[in-house]
Amino acid sequence: MMPIIIWMLSVPLAALALIFLLGHDFSRKIATASTFLGLMLTLFVLVVSIADHGVNVAEAYPYIGSLMISLSFRINAVSLVLLLMSSIVLLAAVIAGNPENERQKLSCALIVLFQIASVGLFTSANLFFFFVFWDVGVIAMFFMINILGSANRKNASMNFLVYEVFASALLLLGILLLYFYTPLHSFDMQYIIANASRIPQPTQELIFLVLFLAFMTNMPLFPMHFWLPDAHTEASTQGSMILSGVLTKFGAFGMLMLFAMLPIASKYAPYAVVLAAVSAFYSVFVLMKQTDIKRIVAYSTVVEMGIIMIGIGSLNSFGTYGAVYAMLAQGLGVSLMFLSVGCLKYTFGERDIKVLRGTVVESEFTTYAFIAAAVANLGLPLTAGFVADILMFMGSVQTFGLYGALPLIAMILLGAYLYFVINKSMLSSREHSAAVNFVGDDQHIGYLILMAALFLFGIMPFIILNLARL
Repeated sequence: MMPIIIWMLSVPLAALALIFLLGHDFSRKIATASTFLGLMLTLFVLVVSIADHGVNVAEAYPYIGSLMISLSFRINAVSLVLLLMSSIVLLAAVIAGNPENERQKLSCALIVLFQIASVGLFTSANLFFFFVFWDVGVIAMFFMINILGSANRKNASMNFLVYEVFASALLLLGILLLYFYTPLHSFDMQYIIANASRIPQPTQELIFLVLFLAFMTNMPLFPMHFWLPDAHTEASTQGSMILSGVLTKFGAFGMLMLFAMLPIASKYAPYAVVLAAVSAFYSVFVLMKQTDIKRIVAYSTVVEMGIIMIGIGSLNSFGTYGAVYAMLAQGLGVSLMFLSVGCLKYTFGERDIKVLRGTVVESEFTTYAFIAAAVANLGLPLTAGFVADILMFMGSVQTFGLYGALPLIAMILLGAYLYFVINKSMLSSREHSAAVNFVGDDQHIGYLILMAALFLFGIMPFIILNLARL
């Protein structure tokens, strides 16, 4: 196969240069082309992998040989799923996520920069570049909030940055500890996985703690989640789509890597699962006090990331498959929810459920897109969320017995409150809010892209699951 990962990185790099050279008039077309080509390259890998009955794309190029740092990349079943999800979300964000057409050049440039970060991180086979691409994503998101956000964006972006700098510092410390305590002092992930058992147990425990804190801050899980609601409240629609749809998966992907890498991780998996359950229940109760629909969706992200952590901590095939599939489903679903909320705000000038009424009258497509995303994230049959929930709870029950099913209660409470929101503010026929703007065809295309993906991977999960060798 041709050097496909280098192409995946080269396309957005070239697009970023073109955006700055050609300026505002061409920025959206260039960003759309870049994200579309990224999706096509990912689909090419998927088709080839289906034909070959497995996924194993690896590329390596020398960089700093004396420090065992190389430009090494790998696509396996996990990274392919996340590349697919992020490609779809980024394409929808470029096409539909800016109905106001504000600061188009900068928003497109930041989305393309985030495309580079997501491709690089999900395919990195060297921890040095894993860290580099992690920080590229954080920087892109900081500017999405700080420059493109709403009135209180400065405080929200600084709060986001403080937490993410803390996570990045811990990530760097954990990577350096792995480097110095492996026999050949290597950043290569496969080598570390093969030799992690030779690291002394106390050092393994320290590395696990440091990396776990870094990844839980990014996911996020309680009590490291406090940056997320404000970041979403102030971020642009595109920023929120990418923040919850893709950036939070950096942490979840890191958790998968951590539990695969360190033998000591299995000892602490039950504690991680308890923390994840607490995070899910805490967040759903806080969510039920919110009236801003964007904050409601933001807290739903914390609930769902807690459920994903339970799947990861189950340490069995069902739980792992389910967690990966949930990252796909939740990334698509929550992006569609944030896109819908952004369009409701644009249409009615409001997103508070105390004020909004009967949005279905003036904004039918947007309302039904939000409902489709909500029920998909709650596990409606024929959606990707249903497949993910079935697999995750099979895995958690297999490991923890009936206790593994308790987080279902958090999902039920989340569903009940979302039903209340939809019934109160969206489906009323007796009174309705007056529209001040109307979204265009671009937003409708964005809805269709995300909804089609949610139902495609719900109806045909074998596309992904037949390739899974996790």
